[in-house]
Amino acid sequence: MTPWIFAYTAAVQSLRVLFLGFLLTVSASAEKNPVSTLRWTEGAANCTLRAGDDGHIYYGLSSLDFDVTVSVDRQELEKIPFRIVPMLSVELSFHLKRSKELEIAQNKFTLEFVKHFHVVENALDPGEMLKDIRTNMDDLTDEVEHHELKKHPDQKQQKEAQLQARLKEYTQMSDFIGAQGMRPLVLTSAKSEASGWIFFNIKNRWIGPWRKPEEFILRLPIEEVRVEFPFQLPPKGRITLMHRPGKS
Repeated sequence: MTPWIFAYTAAVQSLRVLFLGFLLTVSASAEKNPVSTLRWTEGAANCTLRAGDDGHIYYGLSSLDFDVTVSVDRQELEKIPFRIVPMLSVELSFHLKRSKELEIAQNKFTLEFVKHFHVVENALDPGEMLKDIRTNMDDLTDEVEHHELKKHPDQKQQKEAQLQARLKEYTQMSDFIGAQGMRPLVLTSAKSEASGWIFFNIKNRWIGPWRKPEEFILRLPIEEVRVEFPFQLPPKGRITLMHRPGKS
């Protein structure tokens, strides 16, 4: 056997061994961490649906280990075009019911746009969003102060007023994301509740224009369980208005 044939044969055999090892590892991992699906279903005993007086629809799902509530603004799609950063947002609340730890992997949450070729978007990272906003603010300031004002010195007051208005919008969005954006966390008996907002990109060639009603599936991998919340915008059917405690 020539040296190059021997080397080729040895390489093929090595690849076969590595591939077999990979398959065994994946198989063992799948057996160790089986994934079950817990899906929100209207009318189910462990699922709730209510309309808040804040204009949001609340979808609740309960399991033996935890409760999850998803809050969606009825007019979410109508509000997107007016945001300085176009995105779709929902609010999540978690409650740990047992004393063990529960990992909330926000960075693994996804949203499926059912009527747009089933495009799936990952939840945006709040830290990266804040960096992008800062970059946008710097770029906008540079464009106005070093380009537009030179081209239109007679419009200085108007241009500066417009710049400050947009910077204010960016700042408000940045403050909201920084304070309310959900990040990966772990619930424990000492800290059994958490809530926050998650955001999804809508800048995709397959998303748009919006249809009525739009259909979405929010998926939340929570340890060995994949929690799914299908919902529509605008919400379908008649949903009973529920007032918050203490509200008239």
